[in-house]
Amino acid sequence: MDQILQQAAAAAGCDAAQAQSMADALAAILREKAAQMDSVAIPGFGTFVPEKVKEHVETDADTGRHMLMPPGLVLKFNPGSMLRKRLSLNE
Repeated sequence: MDQILQQAAAAAGCDAAQAQSMADALAAILREKAAQMDSVAIPGFGTFVPEKVKEHVETDADTGRHMLMPPGLVLKFNPGSMLRKRLSLNE
């Protein structure tokens, strides 16, 4: 993660501490909006969409034990069209 923050700081023309502060602020906004069941769209990048997950049973791949997982909230990412185009050009 440090390498990504350093690249972001260089691209934005700020220091690593400012880049870390911006990353922390973005994470806080995503958590707040997810708790409110609101999606967050970042133009040219994509949309983060919160989804509720019901209580379910999962099997541990290593031990084969069944575990009851509590209900929760997951944040799914849907890439925007511009990001999909850039990724398809790099294939």
